[in-house]
Amino acid sequence: MKKGFLSIYRCIVGAECGFSGEGNEQWYYSLALVINLMLIWWKKPEIAIVFTILAVIHYATVCVYGLFELIEDGNVILSYAYFAIHAILAIVAICVSSKWAVITALIVIIAFLFAPDCTRNNIVIRKPGQKGSNITLRSIRVLPLVFNTIIFVVFVCLDFLLPIDLWTKLFIIAVAIIVHPIIDSLEGEGIIISDVTSEAFDKIRNHFMQKIK
Repeated sequence: MKKGFLSIYRCIVGAECGFSGEGNEQWYYSLALVINLMLIWWKKPEIAIVFTILAVIHYATVCVYGLFELIEDGNVILSYAYFAIHAILAIVAICVSSKWAVITALIVIIAFLFAPDCTRNNIVIRKPGQKGSNITLRSIRVLPLVFNTIIFVVFVCLDFLLPIDLWTKLFIIAVAIIVHPIIDSLEGEGIIISDVTSEAFDKIRNHFMQKIK
């Protein structure tokens, strides 16, 4: 009974190491973007459409760059384009509302830091024996689900606070649950904000070092 309940529960909030076993970073990052957009639509609807477009372009850029790197070793020009696009997006966001640009960055960064990775670790959880760890082996098995629950509850609560009808709120939650395994599977293929950004940075750095040799 308990095992069956936990299986259903994991299908809702996500498995400890993600559905693909590669961690929850991209899911937390994705959900943080959605949570931020919910806040903007609720509190500052006059700028919501701009921030929504910026978020979609940003997320699509991460996925497209990740796919190119997955299929073949992409050209360094793509790396320059990746950072150029995001620099433009950041400038537009700051010009539209510097306050919400900062809030967006904080929400996304905090969510990413608290995301359990493929070893069930995050900024708080450390395996027993690791430096700064006061976590028991039993706790490390439970805590990732706790963090998954917290971010999902925040998402659901904000969803129900939005001034939209009940069926739309339920539809948004259902879409999130369905999309979650897809995002995790893409993370398993290396399409994740941290890997994509570091890969793009490394390509530019290597290209620059070759130029100065």
